[in-house]
Amino acid sequence: MSINFKVIGRKNPRDPQAPAKYYASLNSKGRRNIRYIAGEIADRSSLNKMDVLSVIEGFLQIVPKTLNDGYTVDLGEFGNMGLIAKSDAVEKQEEFNATHIQGVKVSFRPGKLFKHELTDAEFEKITTPEESPVTSE
Repeated sequence: MSINFKVIGRKNPRDPQAPAKYYASLNSKGRRNIRYIAGEIADRSSLNKMDVLSVIEGFLQIVPKTLNDGYTVDLGEFGNMGLIAKSDAVEKQEEFNATHIQGVKVSFRPGKLFKHELTDAEFEKITTPEESPVTSE
């Protein structure tokens, strides 16, 4: 299987007079839901689809709890997940307190095996009748 991409033009916001440069924009072929993933795992293991769904459901409950408890979730060669704070800035370190934290984001850092599996990706250009518009992002 290949990953679809289209070519989009982007202007440099620092130099709007400069000509656009063109980059790849990956396009999803759709979504694969949790039932699909469970079925694929079941086909490759001795577990049935319902057992796999049960394990995934437990995983989905435990991971957020573990992150909220202040831990990084280490998923072995798949990678790890941790939290990153979004916060307001203050002038002095001693002025900062928990009320300055606006929220958290989950950060996923892929492991070596996960990254390696993606090195063999193949790409296929999507051809469209009209050219993609140039954006200034």
